[in-house]
Amino acid sequence: MVDNFSIALTHVLMAIALWRLLYRDDLDHEVSPRKQWQQHRDAETAAKDAPSDA
Repeated sequence: MVDNFSIALTHVLMAIALWRLLYRDDLDHEVSPRKQWQQHRDAETAAKDAPSDA
């Protein structure tokens, strides 16, 4: 009984992990981490340099 439970538990946990990995939004984009970091840095720089209307 315990053996069946432990096998079922590990398989269910692996299935949950696979399910969560397959439905991640960032898997739909082919962007390298460096390019993503550069885009984020450029956006921060542009936001900081933009004049505020306050």
